[in-house]
Amino acid sequence: THITHTNMHVMPSPPSPDASGSAFLDWASSAGVATSAAFLVEPTATEGFGAVAGERVSVGDILVTVPRASALAVFSLEEEMRQTTTSLAQSHALAYAACRVAAAPRGREPWVALWPVTPEGTWGVEGDSWRAFDGDAFRELRRLHEEGEAAARAAHEKLPPDISWERFKLGVSIVTSRAADLVVSGESQPVLLPVIDLCNHRRGGEHNCAIVFEDDAQTTLTSPRHARTPVYLT
Repeated sequence: THITHTNMHVMPSPPSPDASGSAFLDWASSAGVATSAAFLVEPTATEGFGAVAGERVSVGDILVTVPRASALAVFSLEEEMRQTTTSLAQSHALAYAACRVAAAPRGREPWVALWPVTPEGTWGVEGDSWRAFDGDAFRELRRLHEEGEAAARAAHEKLPPDISWERFKLGVSIVTSRAADLVVSGESQPVLLPVIDLCNHRRGGEHNCAIVFEDDAQTTLTSPRHARTPVYLT
């Protein structure tokens, strides 16, 4: 199954002190994530920190393979955390899990260090900032965001008191901008996949790679690209 995203593209967070991404990829390797020699993690010329093709690749080349055991997903949560999320939508449950993992990475520190520290996309737009957006498309975007925010606030009310709204909003932003959808037992569930979540995004169906879910979650490039081309999903 090929999975695509429909999130608004935004600039990723600033690079970590380890701008080459080598420490992160070393950690990912220890977690069972396999990456092609063509797959690099570094600052891009126009899109901030993300994934790039380090050399020319061909259609069908496997860039990354992520075991499901390395993913952050609702089905992989500890029992206590899963009990907290039973009444939540899948995306809100994963956002809560992201909040917990960000506060206590427990071995995921190199991955969490690359997560955004402020909300991305429409989750980072507040108050008068919306005035910068004009036109029917943006008005519809704001309407959809307001619906999503109302649902997220309702979910937040069900969470333990140590999860502030600002903290949960960041978790929702991480999920909406970085998660992929995985079909588990016939049900679509959002998952955060280390390394794959560094791929940037496009609207309108434009992409040069796709995620294929089999026994492992893997991303394959679907069109030839030149060296130092950002790897992106739609």
